[in-house]
Amino acid sequence: MAAAASRFGLLERDRLQTHFSEHSLVRSYRKDEETVYVRLTDESHKPYAKIAGEVQWVEFLGSKGVCVSRPLHSAAGNLAERIRMEDREYTAVCYEEAKGRPVGENEASEDLYRRMGQFMGGMHRITQEYIHQDPFTRRPDWSYEAEKVRHLDLPPSEKEIAFRYQALCQYISELPVSRETYGLIHADFHYGNFFVQGDALCLIDFDASRYSWFVEDIGVAAFFSGLTEGADPDRGKFLIPFLEGYRLELRLEEKWLREIPYFMKLREMGRYMKLFHACRGNFDKLHPWGQWYMKGRREKILQSDLPL
Repeated sequence: MAAAASRFGLLERDRLQTHFSEHSLVRSYRKDEETVYVRLTDESHKPYAKIAGEVQWVEFLGSKGVCVSRPLHSAAGNLAERIRMEDREYTAVCYEEAKGRPVGENEASEDLYRRMGQFMGGMHRITQEYIHQDPFTRRPDWSYEAEKVRHLDLPPSEKEIAFRYQALCQYISELPVSRETYGLIHADFHYGNFFVQGDALCLIDFDASRYSWFVEDIGVAAFFSGLTEGADPDRGKFLIPFLEGYRLELRLEEKWLREIPYFMKLREMGRYMKLFHACRGNFDKLHPWGQWYMKGRREKILQSDLPL
């Protein structure tokens, strides 16, 4: 981490806090009067090319006025730096501090949903202009994650779930692709990944960003809106104001809005399959949130309407 920080002109004497995430090490530093964050990721988790593609898109959004935690250039002028030590390779990036404060689940309201929708609509509208020049650092498309989930080694008891997931992936893969409906999306838009400053939102954590239909981003946000304690099971309570805000920036044809439930189901099933694989069906081994999520989830998935 010290080597990574030095690439961005940061000194160990100015370090503040160290944060451990599932796959990365993050440390904050004081730089002039600001706080910045260095993220160090092992190559075995995510290669340099994917991280470089991530920060290139985030930098583009920031340059167009989207409020994001912008990546900073290293002393050598790079947005991402390779660090090699003891036969291990890492990728380091440095971000400015997000503006505003974290938003809690208890602050959910129609007004917040509307602002979330307007933010996402603006991000998608601006993304339509984005052309990624370097094929080496291009972010993956939605099928990359879907294929990883599809090839999880699950027991025969989960055969029906796996079949439904594959059928849903096949349906989604046949949707038409156009500049107006398909592009880079955040793919992890929820309360933990944005800050609020007044009426403005500031988005962070683009680690899951990928090429997909814009309605998948909407579906993911709607899916996560129901995964909070006491959340209303009627997703319309979230989607109606969210789409009102979205349409202030970008209008999608009505036929695309009908695809939102399928993308919500794609995320729900994928999360179920990954958690099942992680604990080999022994839900007691999961953390409390995972146990809550898996309770009755299989039956709910099997009872849902899918384009089979």
